[in-house]
Amino acid sequence: MYRFLCMLLLACLAAQPSWADKKNEELCWGFVHAGNRALWRYEPTQAWEQYHKARLIALELEDDFLYAHSLLGLGQAIWYTGRFHEAADTVRLSVKYFRRARAKMDQATALRILSNIYDDIGDYESAFKTTTEGLELYKGSKNNFNYVLSLVQMGALYRSMGDFETALAYYRRAEQLGPTRAEYPYRELYHRMGELYAAMGRTEEAKGFYARALEGNAGRKLVRMRLGNLYLQEKNYDLAFRYFDSLHKEARRITDINIIIGSMLGLGKVYLVRHQLDSALKMTYGSLEQSSQGGARQPRQKAYELLAEIYEAKGDNSRALAYHKQQEALKDSIVTDNFRRKMFSFRQEAEAERLKGQRNVLVLCIAGVCILGLFAFFIISLRYKNENLSLQQRAAELEMKSLRAQMNPHFIFNCLSSINHFILNEESDKASEYLTRFSRLIRTVLVNAGKTTVTLEEELAMLRLYLNMEQLRFKEAFDYSIEFEPGVEPSMIFVPSFILQPFCENAIWHGLLHKDGKGRLSIHFSMKNDVLVCTIKDNGIGRERAAAYKSAPVEKVASFGNRLSAERLALFNDDLSGASFVTEDIRNSEGEVAGTSVILKIKNKQVHD
Repeated sequence: MYRFLCMLLLACLAAQPSWADKKNEELCWGFVHAGNRALWRYEPTQAWEQYHKARLIALELEDDFLYAHSLLGLGQAIWYTGRFHEAADTVRLSVKYFRRARAKMDQATALRILSNIYDDIGDYESAFKTTTEGLELYKGSKNNFNYVLSLVQMGALYRSMGDFETALAYYRRAEQLGPTRAEYPYRELYHRMGELYAAMGRTEEAKGFYARALEGNAGRKLVRMRLGNLYLQEKNYDLAFRYFDSLHKEARRITDINIIIGSMLGLGKVYLVRHQLDSALKMTYGSLEQSSQGGARQPRQKAYELLAEIYEAKGDNSRALAYHKQQEALKDSIVTDNFRRKMFSFRQEAEAERLKGQRNVLVLCIAGVCILGLFAFFIISLRYKNENLSLQQRAAELEMKSLRAQMNPHFIFNCLSSINHFILNEESDKASEYLTRFSRLIRTVLVNAGKTTVTLEEELAMLRLYLNMEQLRFKEAFDYSIEFEPGVEPSMIFVPSFILQPFCENAIWHGLLHKDGKGRLSIHFSMKNDVLVCTIKDNGIGRERAAAYKSAPVEKVASFGNRLSAERLALFNDDLSGASFVTEDIRNSEGEVAGTSVILKIKNKQVHD
């Protein structure tokens, strides 16, 4: 019996941590806290050294919880140096060890940080997935600090894809949790709300949110970057330059890669406006180099877009076209991620809300539209790859393909968002009506995909479907009419396919949606000397006021579509002088701008390709 008790006592003593282990554990935590302080001072190299020391001790102690904390710190330090993919791998490993240690709240925190890194890379599907996992872990907890930040991150992801309504709903949920004034979650919430309102063109409200975001940290560089972009949006170029220039100098001293990328891009835009093209190129190439090294796709796409604009201003059209094609290719890859991300978010929302009887309908609708949309893109792409046309015809087809690549994904996302909205609000009749119209439009696109020309009757059938859907989505914010003068036979006249929709989309997005009150769009056809004249008029805000909104990504799509359509029309008419396309302001009796008129001239060739 005595021998048994001695053995039991020795076993208990062996199970207790030794004095040396306790000291090592305290030392490890000391290194972690020192790394945290270095990160707050934005000293990523020093932070990495502290976290690395902590990691070695945690390995020796075989302590999963300490090891996970050291990995999380290492991942953030690597992120701050602009090595995004390496940072994502490290933080993802920390999530694994937090899960092994059953540290639920720390795991959720690591998922939130991982989502931010994926967002910087442009991997939106992974960003959505990790944020959703983190929000599930926070349910029922009292950890408002990180719960607020996770809700804000989800809202930021929706904002980046253009779903402003859902983004604002997440920000409001975060606001209801009552983040402490001037603390980081409070500042991040209002920084993101300022970013959202700036994207919606409500710049004064955005400035108010940015002011709240600077409380407690007036020198915060990312918010100052947003203010620089806001003043650029308002065409206050001198003030925008002061923000970008000071940020660029500060960021270079401490090697803050994200701020270096953004400030150089901002300076490039200001130099372009000032026609200092060599300086604009220098800054934009610098931003492109930094973003390419770190694997950040969004800034790289913006750099390609700006380079195309600079070379166009320099008159170097070949380089401008080359960079524009690179920007389009990169945008297509980001759009694909956006598409998958939207699908994922719909599924998660349906499961979370447990809508009675709607979940299966929603998944089937989304899957059906997804397959139909992908099939449409596959057919169109395959069609144009196999055609062997002359140089001029091929140029026209490539431009048309580029135009569709901008219209179709954007339009599909809007349709999916509208269908989701109707279903979640149990408006099944409207959801069914909208889905039916959308299916008819896709079928029309597929039918006309292989045609260079279609009859005016076919073109107007597709156009009416598009306009009816926009009316339903924007709750009858505008009316439209289509009129013909005597002598115009739509079934006997051939026009370039998809030629009218970009001009109507331009009128709606640039003119009518920014107008107070009911909008009106009229489309009139007449025949003069065997030339079809199409006049598209709107009673919107006019070209000058519309230019102020063009910094938003959605606004830029329509103007580029118009330019491509004008070039296709010139090729169709065998007229490169530009006389086929004229845009004019409509003025009232007092000389004030009362809308915009676009006049298209289409040669009546009486042939069908």
